[in-house]
Amino acid sequence: MNIATVIGIIFGIGILFYATVLSTDNIGVFINFPGLAIVIGGTLASTFICFPMKEVMRVFNTFLMALKREELPIGNYIEEIVRIAREASARGKIHLEKTLPGIENEFLKSAIQMLVDGYSREEIKEILDTRIEQTYQQEISSAGIYRTMAKLSPAYGIIGTLIGLIGMMQSMAGGLSMIGFQMAVALTTTLYGILLANVLFLPIAIKVEKRIEERVILMCVIRDGTLFIKDKTPAAIVLDKLRAYLPPRRWASIGRREAQAKAGA
Repeated sequence: MNIATVIGIIFGIGILFYATVLSTDNIGVFINFPGLAIVIGGTLASTFICFPMKEVMRVFNTFLMALKREELPIGNYIEEIVRIAREASARGKIHLEKTLPGIENEFLKSAIQMLVDGYSREEIKEILDTRIEQTYQQEISSAGIYRTMAKLSPAYGIIGTLIGLIGMMQSMAGGLSMIGFQMAVALTTTLYGILLANVLFLPIAIKVEKRIEERVILMCVIRDGTLFIKDKTPAAIVLDKLRAYLPPRRWASIGRREAQAKAGA
C-alpha cells in the first residue's frame, strides 16, 4: 500500500476524532445511522442512475487499486526499449522475435509483435493510438464516477438534514426540551455527506486520475519507442527522446544505468 495513503487515512481519522472529542462531552451525538443510510444509499442510488451498472461495479476494484502503490517504473521501460532498439539494429528482426517471451508488459509485447509481423509504421501508430485512447476513456470514467459521488454526497447530507428538521418541527408540539439534541442529530447528516466527499470520494478520484496519467505516459513511451525501432533510429537518440517524458531530475540516472548496461554488454 502507498505509504502516503496510509498516512493520509490515519492522520485524517485521527484529527477528526480528536476534534470530535474536544467539541463535546457526548460523542454519541455524532452517531446517526439513519442519516448515514440516507447519504450512502442516496449517493449510490443516484450513481447507478447516472452510469451503467458495469462502470459502477468497476469502481470498487478501482478503490482497491487506488490504495496500492501507483508509481510506474517508466524509466525501466525506457531502458528496456533502448536495449531492444540497440540489439534490433545490430541483429535485425530475428532478435525482436526472440525478445517477445521475456517482455512482461502486454502493451509493449503487442507493439513488438506488430514489428515482428511486418506492420507498416502508419498501421502501428494507428493501432497503438487507438488502444491508448480506449484505455484512457475506460479508466477516466472511474475517476468521473468518484467525482460525481463527491458532488452527490453533500447534497444527500442536506436532504437528510431537512428530513431531520421536518421531524423536529413536528415534535415541537410535545415540548422544546429535545430541540437542541434533535437539531444536532439532523446536522450530522450534512457532516457525513461533506466528510465522504472530501475524505473519501474526491481524494480517490484524484489518485485514480494520477494513476491514469502515469499509465498513459508509459503507453506513449512504448508507442514512440516502437516507432523509433521501426524507423531504425539509433539507440542513443531513442534514449534522449524517450527521456523527455520524465522529469529532468531523472534523466541522468536513466542515462547512467543505460551506459552501465551497454558497457556490461
